[in-house]
Amino acid sequence: MTAAREVSGGADGGEADAVQRFVRAGLELLDLEAGEAEIAVIEAVDGLYRPVIERLLEDELDEIEPEPGTDMSRPPA
Repeated sequence: MTAAREVSGGADGGEADAVQRFVRAGLELLDLEAGEAEIAVIEAVDGLYRPVIERLLEDELDEIEPEPGTDMSRPPA
């Protein structure tokens, strides 16, 4: 079982294969190399953060107006 499937609670093999193909294609596009250990770390991180990111995207936060005068280069006051 890959690290991503362990973290995500047993995602099916097809999903894990898709993540691995996506990662390998991106690395190839950038002309980067990664071993099995690095790929496993990327899969584990994806397994941790993907559900949270998907929930944020589903919340449709586009309707929320940004705070006026917000300086994104500084932490919140």
